[in-house]
Amino acid sequence: MSTLSQSIFKAYDIRGIIGKTLDASVARRIGQAFGAAALAKGERTVVIGRDGRLSGPELAAALAAGLQSTGLDVIDLGLVATPMLYFATATLGAPSGIMVTGSHNPPDYNGFKMVLAGEAIHGDTIQALYHAIVKDHFPQGQGNYRTHDITAAYIERIAGDVKLARPMKIAVDCGNGVAGAFAPALYRAMGCEVTELFCEVDGTFPNHHPDPAHPENLQDLIACLRDTDAELGLAFDGDGDRLGVVTKDG
Repeated sequence: MSTLSQSIFKAYDIRGIIGKTLDASVARRIGQAFGAAALAKGERTVVIGRDGRLSGPELAAALAAGLQSTGLDVIDLGLVATPMLYFATATLGAPSGIMVTGSHNPPDYNGFKMVLAGEAIHGDTIQALYHAIVKDHFPQGQGNYRTHDITAAYIERIAGDVKLARPMKIAVDCGNGVAGAFAPALYRAMGCEVTELFCEVDGTFPNHHPDPAHPENLQDLIACLRDTDAELGLAFDGDGDRLGVVTKDG
């Protein structure tokens, strides 16, 4: 069991190394602390989701158990991109949510991005979760648990709102991150012809690191645009909330 370290409570999220500063026991306590904060805001349900990292299922299960132990109900979206978690908090009548994700960090990292009563929390609010865990006085209850698939509603909403002037040929590089489970279907629903690169979700990220902010991670996509008739290249990070764009000239 990992000892709770204040170092994982960052400015905009909670993030640690699996087996060193983050494990299921820490995730459960984070669920309890967030649950107490949500109840104080009058919330009754929290939506959770996870990216494709190998530690995700265990952390998500522990997080849900912690939330339920405070009396909160949990809606588990399963494997989703971070924007899908945010979409769920805006459409399911449950404006609090937690995404289990290591974002663009190495495979042995994981963490939590959080929305409390409709607001992405940061700074002192995240530090308050740490101090609540240290005090270890949480509400007691037994909330309900259910799963929900948000994929079809998410794709339908974007495809309905965004209309392309003409069909496009695009290449999509998901770097084996969770966006690979959704992005190709989304762009096809928008009328695009899609060439897929590394869209199989694999938390070991075997081909290149899923961080489009670094040019070395875009080389396969650049080559694809050079060698095919794709007009535009899109590269996603590990949890699908960062996007890199590559043009035909590289």
